[in-house]
Amino acid sequence: MYYLRSTFAVAQQTFLLLLRNRLLWLLLLAELACLAIGVVAGTFAPPREDGRALYVQLGYWLFCFVLAPWVSMFFAIQVVHGDIEDRTFQYLFLRPVRRSALLLGKWLAVAALCGAALALGVALLFVAITLPGSRWIGTPEWQLVPVFAGTTAAAAVAYTAIATWFAARFRRPLVWAAMFLVGLQHAIAFLPAQASLRVITVADPVRRILYRSLDLEPRLARDLWPTEREWRPELVGQPELNLLLIVVISLALGLWVYCRSEYDSRPRE
Repeated sequence: MYYLRSTFAVAQQTFLLLLRNRLLWLLLLAELACLAIGVVAGTFAPPREDGRALYVQLGYWLFCFVLAPWVSMFFAIQVVHGDIEDRTFQYLFLRPVRRSALLLGKWLAVAALCGAALALGVALLFVAITLPGSRWIGTPEWQLVPVFAGTTAAAAVAYTAIATWFAARFRRPLVWAAMFLVGLQHAIAFLPAQASLRVITVADPVRRILYRSLDLEPRLARDLWPTEREWRPELVGQPELNLLLIVVISLALGLWVYCRSEYDSRPRE
């Protein structure tokens, strides 16, 4: 019980500190920019694009593919690696709290904050696209909001777990995060559905969850997965299990390194 109380106490303190972080306001400004994009797209989109298609495309490309990975990994690295850079980890390690509880608490706080912020963003995007005068045909499908909110939140959990491992293990975790997102994930994610390398990415299971949860017409499905011309339902697999394995393995590696390493002062990037 003491271990759990320590973990949640660290998570609570980290969450409160994050709420006062100026970078959080930049994230909210970015979401407002996405809101403006949704308003403009919903008003001036080509006639063949209805509101539902716009929401699916913008929700995936803006939030699931761009904001979720970059924001989640950046915040996680700042929270975990910041203590190592300025050497305040020495004071944390002297307290009667296990290192694993410290790391898990920080990860929980970042995952919760990023997941909530991204879920709010996709909800605001839906409101923007369904405003009077938009191209939404028929009654707005509000059931799309929890689908995208849950998917982006799950992506944030996975990305923060990977970033936590990078922050605990590498001297320049932001560089490794950029290599993972640009050099690995963005290249592998567009391989055909049968390619096994995609299991080491987060973007692929996230997209599979959306494919299974949304009834997409062939043209819209190709917009989300340009390289897959003949999508079949049996190709979905078990994306939730894939995400769970990524989270568990990344956290296990991060905990193993964080609990065994002797950190020294590291210059800020």
